[in-house]
Amino acid sequence: RRVAMPFNLAELTEYLRIASEALGRYRLRTALSVTGVVLGVAAVIAMMSVSEGAAREALAQVDALGLDNLVAQSTGGLNARGTMKRSLSASDAERAVAMVPTARLGSPVVSRYLNLRHAGQSVTGQVLGVRPAFGQILRLGVARGRFIQATDEVSVARVAVIGPGLARELFGYRDPLGETITVAVDHYRVVGVLREQGGDPQAGSTIGWHNINRAAFVPLPTLTGHTFAVAPDQPVDEVWIQVEDGERSESLGEVFRRLLSQTREADEFTIVVPRALLAQRYRTQRTFSVVVGSVAALALLVGGIGIMNIMLTSVVERTREIGVRRTAGARRRDVTLQFLVETLLMTVGGGVVGIAVGAGVSAGIASYAGWSTYVSATAVILGFIVSFVVGLVFGLYPAMKAAALEPVDAMRYE
Repeated sequence: RRVAMPFNLAELTEYLRIASEALGRYRLRTALSVTGVVLGVAAVIAMMSVSEGAAREALAQVDALGLDNLVAQSTGGLNARGTMKRSLSASDAERAVAMVPTARLGSPVVSRYLNLRHAGQSVTGQVLGVRPAFGQILRLGVARGRFIQATDEVSVARVAVIGPGLARELFGYRDPLGETITVAVDHYRVVGVLREQGGDPQAGSTIGWHNINRAAFVPLPTLTGHTFAVAPDQPVDEVWIQVEDGERSESLGEVFRRLLSQTREADEFTIVVPRALLAQRYRTQRTFSVVVGSVAALALLVGGIGIMNIMLTSVVERTREIGVRRTAGARRRDVTLQFLVETLLMTVGGGVVGIAVGAGVSAGIASYAGWSTYVSATAVILGFIVSFVVGLVFGLYPAMKAAALEPVDAMRYE
């Protein structure tokens, strides 16, 4: 047995024709009413794009740190006693690999901001002194050449591996391999160029606080001037270790903390656990999403109230028209659907325009404010659904009120 549909395609077409004709009589009023929905949906799209962009950027940054990595950073400055805080030492990396369960790789890091020059081009960039394991810890891909090797470290070779952004600034579109760059006052031979890290070459830090795309990597003893054999405890800025069991990284981070606390005060270093940082950022992101969602919902509520107000006014103005239709044989259902279709036509139309405006606002935010935004398919579908629901909710009461009018009373209305 066939299930009877509430109306067929011909009826729907007729409802749309009547609704379009009715809305076209008062173009300015209709446009002003739809504006509220447009702004509300645009707010939903724009705010969701900012929220989604921030979430993706946070995820990319934390993921680049490595969810199976642990990082110790030297805080520097003065301690509570007024004396200089002790820095982390290069030997801490070896001790951590030996003492922290499942630790497999470790590398100290020394960071310097120095002037880099080549053939008249000069930039100030970050120079990172690292051990060969650092490339594996961060899973750095090399586009051309190679990364730092153990032989470079032992021989204190003046070699450098540069990021793609730095390569473009110093060499343009020429191949940097084998070329010489001046770092401060020393000359280094370029032995490798990294692959682009992240989707945006101009983006900020890709591993939290280092912009790999614009960094130069050199052997740590070459940068400090001290080999590990002569100065195993030479001060460093960071100590990175990679563990096999990333799921236990938070508890292993506590082991790492206790290990370092054996030789220095707790306020002389900080431990960064990317997995815990990711969970924290997700919590922050959820709070942000709730806040922006509430603001967008309020904007849509205001737009829906405006639509309802206009439709109630329209019912009063068209009372005689309703009476004529009812007298001519129109049922209550027909009148209800007529006014409901009018409301949906305004809200869904406003929703479509709002989606386009929201996408434009999102692009403007990304262009002028420099924020990362992303208009997802989910946001577009949600904007369309929300505009439909707003029309359904706020249009149902005026439609039912119009249908409730008695034909005789409606015909007498002046």
